[in-house]
Amino acid sequence: MTKSPLTKPLVSTSTISCPRILIITSCTGKKLHNPTNQLTIEDFKDTERLKERTQSLSEFSCPSGQMYTGLQHLRLMEGVDILRSALGGSASLSHFGKEAVDVKIISAGYGLIPEDKAIVPYSVTFNSMKNDEVYSWGNYLRIHEDFQQEIVGYDLIFVLLGDKYLRTLKLPVKTHSHQTFIFFASNKSINYIDSGNAKLLTLTLSNKSASRFSCALVGLKGHLLKLIATEASRVSHLLESIYNNPETLEELLNKQPNPLELPLGISFSTERKLNFQNKSHRKSKYTEEELCSILKLPVAVNQHLKMQYFIPEWDDKVDAGYDFLQDKFSPNRKACKDDIYAHEEKIYEKPNYDGILVSKIVVDKRKSKRNDIEAAGGIQKYLKFSGEIMGDCGAFGYIKQPEPPYNTIEILDYYQRLGFHYGVSIDHLIVGPFAQPGIREERYDLTLRNAEEFISKHQKFGYTFTPIGVAQGWSPETYAEAVKKLVEMEYDYIAIGGVARTPTIEILEILKEVYQHLTSKTRLHLFGVGRIDALPYFRHLGVTSFDSASPLRKAWFDAVENYHTLSGKAYAAVRIPFVDKQSQRIKHLLSSGYERETLKQLEQEALKAIREYDKGNISLDESLKKLLAYDELLELPRDGIVNPTAKARRLRQHTQLYRELLEVKPWQECECKICQNPDCRVETIIFRGNDRNRRRGFHNTYVFYKRFREFLNAENCNIDSTKE
Repeated sequence: MTKSPLTKPLVSTSTISCPRILIITSCTGKKLHNPTNQLTIEDFKDTERLKERTQSLSEFSCPSGQMYTGLQHLRLMEGVDILRSALGGSASLSHFGKEAVDVKIISAGYGLIPEDKAIVPYSVTFNSMKNDEVYSWGNYLRIHEDFQQEIVGYDLIFVLLGDKYLRTLKLPVKTHSHQTFIFFASNKSINYIDSGNAKLLTLTLSNKSASRFSCALVGLKGHLLKLIATEASRVSHLLESIYNNPETLEELLNKQPNPLELPLGISFSTERKLNFQNKSHRKSKYTEEELCSILKLPVAVNQHLKMQYFIPEWDDKVDAGYDFLQDKFSPNRKACKDDIYAHEEKIYEKPNYDGILVSKIVVDKRKSKRNDIEAAGGIQKYLKFSGEIMGDCGAFGYIKQPEPPYNTIEILDYYQRLGFHYGVSIDHLIVGPFAQPGIREERYDLTLRNAEEFISKHQKFGYTFTPIGVAQGWSPETYAEAVKKLVEMEYDYIAIGGVARTPTIEILEILKEVYQHLTSKTRLHLFGVGRIDALPYFRHLGVTSFDSASPLRKAWFDAVENYHTLSGKAYAAVRIPFVDKQSQRIKHLLSSGYERETLKQLEQEALKAIREYDKGNISLDESLKKLLAYDELLELPRDGIVNPTAKARRLRQHTQLYRELLEVKPWQECECKICQNPDCRVETIIFRGNDRNRRRGFHNTYVFYKRFREFLNAENCNIDSTKE
């Protein structure tokens, strides 16, 4: 006789003092034990074989709730423990405790299982299956039928499933009008959600959500469940409110403090002071309300113009055939000729930027570079880039000189001859000691005079590239006045210079003044400012393009955040420097009595450890031990004198940073071509030489550009919805 799925009594009242909770989650690839002979899908297809193989792995058996160690599961179970403690500790709810919350896990091997079911390690996931395989294997495991039976008797059901795991439920199932379902899902998954007769709330999660809550996307569902549990432990009747009115949960999450801090400026949890030279008559603080008020201002009149990201060109190239295992360059390699840029096909199929900014000061740095560009047939062919290319003079290179070393005709001819799409007028920076009274006015007037001469001669002599006029200044008012004059000169493209190191909060002050002078055809560029979380404000105030090498250069210049992810979380790459290349620290070690052979052995063991860990052949702790054995020696300072306190502090910090990196394995989750390339993969998170570090920079740029495109797509969706 077939057991009815409705053998448990359904809830029949609309108000419940404490709803009975069920959480449906998924298995994770990361497990407590990782033996090499884990169960495979073939083992699960044969009952007798499964028994034999399970017995052979019995030493690794443990409850499923403990077996999975992925971020989502760990955060989820922390939340469950909080709920059970809170509900069980209440005098009025003492009959609940552990029974107040049940957890069921969709395992791609075992099916839908309770958290206390003993299992052994296996290597099966729905995520690697094609859609028809997902449905077929889900049917074999009877996940739909088991889910139907398990939900009976529960009031509040949380479903934390990725796309393919959600499909195995084959919704809808029979539900009751007095049940409430909360789905945590991606936009891609919402078409598979159907709660039947039950109340429903779907929380759609994205990389933007992950950034909002400062959590890796892979663990976001569990993180939010823990957050809800924490609030429920503090606020009485919260679960009852969510049960009766699911929208309460949206309100709760929207009210959570935003941990986001915009680079170099805005913080939603702190207030920052302005530091303009003439700040005496300005507001000293910029609050969250004032930030929100920016978006309430009339949108800039140039909003219909597309927004673009340009990356500065600094000869950032790599050897396409670099041998990471042997640490050898390609045979007969000539760096200038053979090394390639990130936008070339062997690295990425499509560029991770809309355009490239080339500074004349960089071109002039290598004597043969301009000749090479002309010999190649122009800047576009030299860079092997099909997108737009902007040229500027590189004012940072001559900042200390009284006047720029170029004249207008020289620069106009240079842009035209090399085939730039955009050419920037000659400017002079007004920053630091050069922003003092007397000096700043001279540079301000010089920049505007050059801009006027630039566009006049551009029009007179018929140059074909688009001219860009530069606005420099030392206050919002002076920047705004410069932009006003550039518009009057008939510039359709204007750039704001001198703000690369300016706090975001001050840039917004400038833009609020500037945007009043923009026309519907004025494009506005920010030099050296790539701050992904400030884009909504920049965009609203009329910025249509910007350039930044920050994502790229953080790969080797940032001390601890040099591998970026789509969630906004950044990790520290593992430092394994070359012994043979003898950096300053290696030289000190050798001069302090360490044998080269000993250092070489530690170096190679560290490299082997990180690679074997990536393959799943050794444990995290074993890998970490090998990495730190070499890393610990690198504390030796340049003067050769070791400070024990500083050494211990550095070791603690690196232990924590490396453990965090290894636990998450973000390079395995990344979909970019570098991280998916079996020859590079884990090498990307090793801080070691140009060909690893720059590839990591390329990866960071990929992440940055993808987040930028997601912002633009979201903005376009919002615009379309308002039109409807």
